[in-house]
Amino acid sequence: MENPAASPVLDGVASPDPLFTPITINGRTARNRFALPAMQRASLDFRPTPRMAPTLRAVAEGGCGLIISEGSSPDHPAAYWQQVFSVIGDDTVPEWREVADTVLATPGVLFLMQLWHPGAIRLVVEGMSNPYPDQPTLSASGLVQEGRRNGRAMSEQELGETLAAYVHSARIAQDLGAHGVEIHACHGYFLDQFLWHETNERTDEYGGATLAERAAYPAEIVAAIREATGPDFVISFRFSQWKEVDYTARIAEHPDELGPFLARLRSAGVDLFNVSTRRFDAVAWPELDAKLTLPAWVKSFTDAPVLAIGSVGLSTDFAHDILENEEPRSQAEHDFDRVRLGLEAREFDLIGAGRSQIANPDLVSRVRAGELGAVRSFRKARDLAGVDEHFIHIGQIVAQSRKKD
Repeated sequence: MENPAASPVLDGVASPDPLFTPITINGRTARNRFALPAMQRASLDFRPTPRMAPTLRAVAEGGCGLIISEGSSPDHPAAYWQQVFSVIGDDTVPEWREVADTVLATPGVLFLMQLWHPGAIRLVVEGMSNPYPDQPTLSASGLVQEGRRNGRAMSEQELGETLAAYVHSARIAQDLGAHGVEIHACHGYFLDQFLWHETNERTDEYGGATLAERAAYPAEIVAAIREATGPDFVISFRFSQWKEVDYTARIAEHPDELGPFLARLRSAGVDLFNVSTRRFDAVAWPELDAKLTLPAWVKSFTDAPVLAIGSVGLSTDFAHDILENEEPRSQAEHDFDRVRLGLEAREFDLIGAGRSQIANPDLVSRVRAGELGAVRSFRKARDLAGVDEHFIHIGQIVAQSRKKD
């Protein structure tokens, strides 16, 4: 049965459902506006497990238009932290080739591989395997947040070596057939530590009083990847206000800061902005506008496509669900009505659904058929079966270590 809300009839002609309109990003077309974000559930010992390819294939066959690989590090010693993150390096090419070939076998899917780095969050502790235990933890200024140090600030040489590692991983992704990469710069990790004023105290060209100034190093990485991969490779840039260490943090105190920041990254070569919020429909600056979300503000400042993401279809955000065990309720019917309105109003161009597609690999097909009542809510114990215990073990080790700080 077709969802009546999906195809309104005007003058006897059904309007196309905005959720199922194709979108072209830097010459590459995704068949609809759904995206699967990077979710950590099928990596171990710094490489994809045999589980990753079939889980991504199920989402591709379920109808999703844009699929982003699990978050994976560039092959640099300071980027090795938890084993639930893979590395995109020469040694992991065979596993990644299987993943890429599997996803790309479904027509109409745009496939990106995410590049993530822990930065100052990285810990080397007993009980957590790390091939580089003596490698110093590196970041913009050696800060996890204001007043909380871990590791040290990067030297000019280390900045160059890390940039080269990002470029090398992007070239591997391109050689594997991926349509592009996503640069992770959010949630308080490495590149976000350059963007956030609390974690960037640098006085060289990579610091500064404004967000646009502090974006210098992320923009340099983007520009280097663009030069190495050519004009047709898609580059997505994921950023957020909130951090895992501070849900109320902001890299932009006022929306006016977004314009120069986005322009700098766009000029460097970004094709897509993935704007991560805890709730995709949360108002960003209610004192300035009672309706506009962060993705909507971003959309107002750039001509690049914008992906909105944050707890779509669920009542509880990722942090409270995964980290604090607050089980979410399904609210798919309400949320997808809101998503359609946002697409029609051009507040954003794509919508990411992570946990909802883990619980329902065929989510997109169910939405198209109007079967929202059959959409299951995400349950960690069920939907992360086989990987949950490892997450819990690693989380306990990290939490115990931080209590000692």
